[in-house]
Amino acid sequence: MINVLLDSGSNIFLMNQDAARRLAIPTAARDPRIKIRTFDGKTVPTGGTLYTHPILLEIGSNGHRSMISCEIANAGWYDLIIPFGWWHDEHPLKNISAPPK
Repeated sequence: MINVLLDSGSNIFLMNQDAARRLAIPTAARDPRIKIRTFDGKTVPTGGTLYTHPILLEIGSNGHRSMISCEIANAGWYDLIIPFGWWHDEHPLKNISAPPK
C-alpha cells in the first residue's frame, strides 16, 4: 500500500524518490533537467532529472489498471501524486452515484 494524493493542481504523475527506491522501481536519467513547479511557482529542487518508464498502476478493489510514467522528486508524505485531470478522464463524475438510502 502507498500514500497517494489526488491533486487538482497537478498535470504530471510524481513519485516520491524514497518510494521509488523502496519499491525498486527503475528510473531513467534526463539531461537536461526539466523544471517541475509547485502550486506556488517554486521549482522543486529534487525533481526534473529522473523519471520512470511506463509502469502499471492498479487502483484499489475496482481493479482499475493503467500504464503511467512518473517524474521522480521529493513528494513529502506522499508516495505518488496523481493529477486530478487524468483521474477525472478515467473516472468521470457522471459515473459516480450516491450510495443507496
